[in-house]
Amino acid sequence: GLLLDDMLVSYDSEGGEGNQAAAPDFVDPNSKPWNLWLSGIGAQNARGATALIEAAEAEAAAAMEITKSKGGMSLQCLDESESDLESVVTPDGSHHGGGVPPKYPVSSSASKRTPATDVRLHHRAVVVAADSESEGALGGLVRQLSIDQFQNEGRRVSAGSIEQFSQLTPVLQRSTSFQGVHKRVLQELLRPNTWKPPADRSFILRPSEIVDLCDAAEAIFSEEPTVLSLQAPVKIFGDLHGQFGDLMRLFHEFGTPMTGGDITYIDYLFLGDYVDRGSHSLETMCLLLALKIEYKKNIHLIRGNHEAADINALFGFRMECTERLGESGGIWIWQRMNALFNWMPLAATIENKIVCMHGGIGKSIESIADIESIQRPVSMETGGPILMDLLWSDPTMNDSVEGVLPSPRGPGLVTFGPDRVKAFCQANNLQMIVRAHECVMDGFERFAGGQLITLFSATNYCGTANNAGAILVVGRDLVLVPKLIHPLPPQMIDISNRERISLEEFLDDGSAAARVYVKADPDTWMQSINDDRPPTPPRGRPNANMSKSAQSLAYF
Repeated sequence: GLLLDDMLVSYDSEGGEGNQAAAPDFVDPNSKPWNLWLSGIGAQNARGATALIEAAEAEAAAAMEITKSKGGMSLQCLDESESDLESVVTPDGSHHGGGVPPKYPVSSSASKRTPATDVRLHHRAVVVAADSESEGALGGLVRQLSIDQFQNEGRRVSAGSIEQFSQLTPVLQRSTSFQGVHKRVLQELLRPNTWKPPADRSFILRPSEIVDLCDAAEAIFSEEPTVLSLQAPVKIFGDLHGQFGDLMRLFHEFGTPMTGGDITYIDYLFLGDYVDRGSHSLETMCLLLALKIEYKKNIHLIRGNHEAADINALFGFRMECTERLGESGGIWIWQRMNALFNWMPLAATIENKIVCMHGGIGKSIESIADIESIQRPVSMETGGPILMDLLWSDPTMNDSVEGVLPSPRGPGLVTFGPDRVKAFCQANNLQMIVRAHECVMDGFERFAGGQLITLFSATNYCGTANNAGAILVVGRDLVLVPKLIHPLPPQMIDISNRERISLEEFLDDGSAAARVYVKADPDTWMQSINDDRPPTPPRGRPNANMSKSAQSLAYF
């Protein structure tokens, strides 16, 4: 049969003379195909055909009113495609889709044919937001929402018998609990312009909700290969180490992964070390997981050396979990997160010309296939020398130091020279290695004649390094553009009212002499850990003031 809604959707008149919208003429009443179709209906259905025509005219009039008020705006659903509209079958077996009237009369047997697909509810609903300036007829903001996002729509959907209805959780509610968690995280944490750290160190999610987030993300990681294969353009991030404020600054300055940002045309790749050292590892990790769930084909996370239980038990993540979520809840989340880390991909290639990893190639990695051979889930204990090199190795001090040498980070770890970089790239038909793992003063640093780049995104690492943070943007033409942010100026506190002000405000304050100002404590809640276990010094700048008792833990 003929679908009136399809006729309405497909009509988009440009108007008649004088820009006056002409009445839509859906069919020529004198055309041969139309008369053939009417003659095929039969006398008994003639009244029905007349009613059909009258109904079409009424809908056309309604369409004209909307067209006049909105300047000929198309009424097609935002994500509707031709495949969504039911095809019309002609006697010769051909299909004519898009809701266009049939080219030939349809036989009674064809008109009664059961559709090939089952009746189903579309997974999205079109929502028109009302506002004070809207006059109806799609005048407000048109959005699409997943049906799982509606709070009340699925309350009557249940599993089992009617008698069991009151005892069972509705089916859609089970799915919306997870759906709501990552959406809530995006809503509350993805705020580059306005995010502020909570004064009471509380966290927005309960432990059970964080577990839901981990479950959903782990299911995605388990389906991904050990080495991701990406296409340009890609935006690459280095170490973040719980410095969530820097992540917000990078999003604010260089683009945000959201529908209103740049996620529709560029991928995001994060090179690991999301936790430890900084004050907001939970915010950093949960936001990145929520982004991965929302944009699983565009957000890519690979593992760093701090995504390991034996490391992040010592350098802050476990302590943050227990302090902010309670002892039992915190241990639960710390263990669940580390189980998730074991599933993370370990490297990525971009256009088969750039390889990205957290640490380096060390002494044991000769090919991409060596990395691909690691079976996940994998822990540091079971990963062997390849995983150790991949997450822990560093380049040598400069291009003049070649070969493989012991690393100052500890026994069994190595540094690799520019000769290793060039040989690896040549053997694997690569042009560049991009890695993280080391704090570098400018946020990025070249090695091996520019064939390797170290990237570090956290500024003023641990409140002491005073380094810049950077990302690397790989364009479609494979041109790599570093983009930097510098550390924020130190904060001062006015003792008279305990107000925290910036250094610039302090210097410009004409009444400074009449008040007492002191330097504020930096936002490093982990300061005691950082004092006991000093961070790796910025590349090329050894820490001469480090105590001997701390040297064994200094290069983590």
